[in-house]
Amino acid sequence: MGHGMIRKWRKPYYVGQCPICCGYGRLEIDKDIINNKYMVICEECLAEWENPQDALRNVNGRRCFVKGEVRNATLDEIKTLGWDKFIEDV
Repeated sequence: MGHGMIRKWRKPYYVGQCPICCGYGRLEIDKDIINNKYMVICEECLAEWENPQDALRNVNGRRCFVKGEVRNATLDEIKTLGWDKFIEDV
């Protein structure tokens, strides 16, 4: 995967379609393992946001700068963050 990112796959949870690549990519909730930080990343263009609200409104987004290991967040992690209300079946 590009940008020096290593992806560890688990079942992805999506919050919608990417506003940057015109809905081509889906927005998934991921975890940066090195920094212990959660984010929303487009599976296609790798744009990233700090939370689902920003991703869905397309504010404060940037191209993926994550270095190291990233994996899909688990449902339990997503519930702990309170982001489960944003999960969609896309």
